[in-house]
Amino acid sequence: QLTVRAARVAGASWSQIGAALGTSKQAAWEAHTRWIDAQREAYGKPGQMGFDEADVAEARAVAGEPEDR
Repeated sequence: QLTVRAARVAGASWSQIGAALGTSKQAAWEAHTRWIDAQREAYGKPGQMGFDEADVAEARAVAGEPEDR
């Protein structure tokens, strides 16, 4: 998922990411947003880093919506 995030930062569209993953843009976006949610859930748990609320907001801004870019 970090590669997906890097691709988004570099300007890749969800269509491009989906094609690279062999799936649709919607499925790629949904998988990535589930990963963001999992990172939020992991935050503060022993032995896990996860995302705090600021990290979640930044990750969601980078992810955008499936129609973006």
